[in-house]
Amino acid sequence: MPIDDHDRQPSLPAPALTGAFAFAAAILAAPCALAQTSADLSVVSEYAVRGVSLGRQPAVQLRVDHDFDGGWYAGTFATPIDLYGRGQGLLIAYGGRALPLTSRLSWDAGVTRTIYLRNHEVDYHEFYAGLTYDRVNARVSYSPAYYGGGSTVYLDLNGGIPLGERVALALHAGLLHPFGTDYHWGDEDRADLRATLAWDTGDWRLQAGWQTLVHGAGIGLPRARALFAGASLRF
Repeated sequence: MPIDDHDRQPSLPAPALTGAFAFAAAILAAPCALAQTSADLSVVSEYAVRGVSLGRQPAVQLRVDHDFDGGWYAGTFATPIDLYGRGQGLLIAYGGRALPLTSRLSWDAGVTRTIYLRNHEVDYHEFYAGLTYDRVNARVSYSPAYYGGGSTVYLDLNGGIPLGERVALALHAGLLHPFGTDYHWGDEDRADLRATLAWDTGDWRLQAGWQTLVHGAGIGLPRARALFAGASLRF
């Protein structure tokens, strides 16, 4: 599952949300907690980002997070991938800050750096900011050189529906728009949808779901498979 899907996962019944936002949600749930470090070791059926595949084979992934006083956080994510026919490693480093505005509304902002260990020409970074209201999050991410190319903006909406004490359904919709093109629904725009069912048991989280690339091409990469699954151990 995706840095969008680099799932930072608060306990159910909160939604199994993705990216730095979900980690921020965990921080906001316990604003008085002391600084601490946590990690997730995951196995996924396929690593996909925003509707495109970065690895058709099952992969073992590692994420390490650290949250500081005052809502500041930082972390890193590592996974094997296939990019343009080459097997290699992917490393994502990120950091930011998340703070509440009211008892139900909070904000989150930060930056990510994506590094491909054998194709540094497509390394890129993104600046993101978002708002969270209860179980719904809206976020915008801007990259000045997405995959080493032109600038892009990615809009995504995430929401969670608790289905029981340990089970939740997470929903995601995203739209990637490259700048330098006409501001209308063009061939270079890309839209993706995803629904994930997550079950927590102890320190384990099991996930399965459906995803699709609704519109647009995958920047030379294959579309993600429609069905995916994964398991994560938090320690």
